[in-house]
Amino acid sequence: MFRKILFLVVFLQCVARIFSQTNCPILPTPVTIQTQTETIFLQNEISVDSANLNENLFKQLQFLAKSYHSSSIVYSKSNPLIVFKKLINVKQDSYSINVNDRIIISYSSERSCYYAIHSLMQLIQNKNNELTITKCFVHDYPNFKWRGLHLDVARHFFTVEEVKRYIDLMAVYKYNTFHWHLTDDQGWRIEIKKYPKLTEIGAWRDSTVENHYSTNPRTYEHKRYGGFYTQEQIKEVVQYAAERYVTIVPEIEMPGHARAALAAYPELSCTGKQQGVEGLWGVFDDIFCSKEESIVFLQDVLAEVVTLFPGHYVHIGGDEAPKSRWKECSKCQKVIQDNHLKDEHELQSYFIRRMDQFLTEKGKKLIGWDEILEGGLSPNAAVMSWRGFEGGIEAAKQGHYVVMSPGSHCYFDHYQGKSKNEPLAIGGYTPLEKVYDFNPVPKEMNVDQASFILGGQANLWTEYIPNFKQLEYMVYPRAIALSQALWCVKKPSYETFLTTLVSSHFPILNRWNVNYAKSILKPSMKTIRTKDGVEIQLKSTELKNGKLSEKSDSFPISRTKKKVKTNRIPIAWYNGNGTIAYDTMSITNHLGLGANLNFITKPSPKYFDSDVILVDGQFGSRPWKGNEWIGFDKDSIVIEVDLGKKRKIKGIELSFLQDEGSWIHAPEMISIETISPKNGMNVGMAQSPPLDGYAPYPEKWEFDFKSKVEKIRFTIYGIGVIPMGLPGEGNVPWTFMDELIIK
Repeated sequence: MFRKILFLVVFLQCVARIFSQTNCPILPTPVTIQTQTETIFLQNEISVDSANLNENLFKQLQFLAKSYHSSSIVYSKSNPLIVFKKLINVKQDSYSINVNDRIIISYSSERSCYYAIHSLMQLIQNKNNELTITKCFVHDYPNFKWRGLHLDVARHFFTVEEVKRYIDLMAVYKYNTFHWHLTDDQGWRIEIKKYPKLTEIGAWRDSTVENHYSTNPRTYEHKRYGGFYTQEQIKEVVQYAAERYVTIVPEIEMPGHARAALAAYPELSCTGKQQGVEGLWGVFDDIFCSKEESIVFLQDVLAEVVTLFPGHYVHIGGDEAPKSRWKECSKCQKVIQDNHLKDEHELQSYFIRRMDQFLTEKGKKLIGWDEILEGGLSPNAAVMSWRGFEGGIEAAKQGHYVVMSPGSHCYFDHYQGKSKNEPLAIGGYTPLEKVYDFNPVPKEMNVDQASFILGGQANLWTEYIPNFKQLEYMVYPRAIALSQALWCVKKPSYETFLTTLVSSHFPILNRWNVNYAKSILKPSMKTIRTKDGVEIQLKSTELKNGKLSEKSDSFPISRTKKKVKTNRIPIAWYNGNGTIAYDTMSITNHLGLGANLNFITKPSPKYFDSDVILVDGQFGSRPWKGNEWIGFDKDSIVIEVDLGKKRKIKGIELSFLQDEGSWIHAPEMISIETISPKNGMNVGMAQSPPLDGYAPYPEKWEFDFKSKVEKIRFTIYGIGVIPMGLPGEGNVPWTFMDELIIK
């Protein structure tokens, strides 16, 4: 009998969890949700017994009721709809919601009560201005302590009100840590009263690079740009975050990413050279000198910072600090000698250790990027692992706390969709599903090591995010996916999450006028070869009766036997607000569309999704994305094109990519040879003349080529090595190809 009862209990728990994974409107998904079929209708005025709520929680309840549903909260002790109960001796930050004839919210802490209020608001449905809630029971608590979002305000500055909105949105999805990146090469954003030049000079730059960092030639917008937060404004934001149970972790970069500070106080560099605040993105050789004066200066800065931020942690950066100046600096070399250090890596460890000691004396904890592992980790330091998981794993093995923030999953400045309409980004590709797959605890960690993982965080670097509208686009809905990875004890399937996101949370984002990305709703495209051309296959997602369904369309295109022409494919997709969006796709049709290719020289697997990319009638967009090109890391490339039978052709075009900042260079010479089954190879039918010196070479090569031919061989000669003075000098460059057009 006992076994039967136990089986029934386990079965009911599984049913409850299954329901939570299929129908629960709350994100992040709670640990448990059990529902009934009965629905309660609510008035626009919701009565609450707030005796157990402090003033802030009651204020937040009123604010959220209005924000979610335009409803109002009124106090009632006699017969309230919502009752709050404080619990003791229960799991930290846990809460429950029991919806029956009344709504009873039980909570372990003020923070968990705030989480419960958000969950309650997501349970309430608003259809045709009628508020309803289904009878249910919810029990919930977070999986990880550190659930963070980062914001870089140095590259582009955001106002106090914009930062507050950023905090408002992250609080909806139960984030509890806001990492505020306040200083970098391109701007110093926090007032330090002892050193006023930091904001008088360091907060402003005279120009900003335009387009992408790798664009050649570079151009600049010559306009004064910047801004900073006064200490009173900092206090205001800290208080605002605290009211939403979000802790702010300030970041003061050192010893690298210091050009803004050195523009204000050049004597703190190794050379003493006066330079302006940097208007270019990247990593720069000039960093804080390791001499005592620099260390004292930064400790003075931190002394003011720690009084403004009541949280435990202060982030000191520690990443991307070139050692070239230190190697040439007599003062740095003396510090190495006096402290019996091995090299410049140990010098950085010494530098960080001095800050660790100072912050420890102030009652704070130091956290830095995983480069602070190099040369030995400071005793009390925590590590934020961004260059993959390896740094975090190593720190945990050494007994240090870790926040996982790998670029592979958690960099929201990467592209999130493959559409050519995506806004300019730094590069990379981190779609929603990739974010959802994130787990802060790698499989190779044992239980003891995993205990040092505090949680995870997404980073938003703003080189290519000039305004708040674009900021929202880059963060949402990816931040919602990450909240699942950081909060849920067990995540539902990605498909279940996607249904909840689109059906329940896109409407919330619409109501709050969030400029979220709809990349996941745009059709995915696949090009396949057919007997006489290509077929474009489109798959899109649409919402019907509260459920997501997949819609497929295909468009066969037969290769033209006449002149090159353009085919336009209509695209329709559900855009998340109940309407259909329309667009078109252009396909350049030519004699080689869908032709068979033989890569004598194999492409790099990293940039080789499909060989049909080269003959699919679509041109790669700028800035380049890897999936739109075929990349080779060889100096010479041989490719054969098979047209299937002899065809009369009149010309050939080949397209390449020139992106010196990414070590990608167009070729210097191309030869074309025809292949005949009877006569063998006819060499030198067309050959480009090598140009005199490095031009650079053109991206588009056109040949007049009149012949009747079945197979064509292309030999593409690269420039050999990258010229001196260019990024990657002395290395073999990449060659990136796109469309090969046969007229």
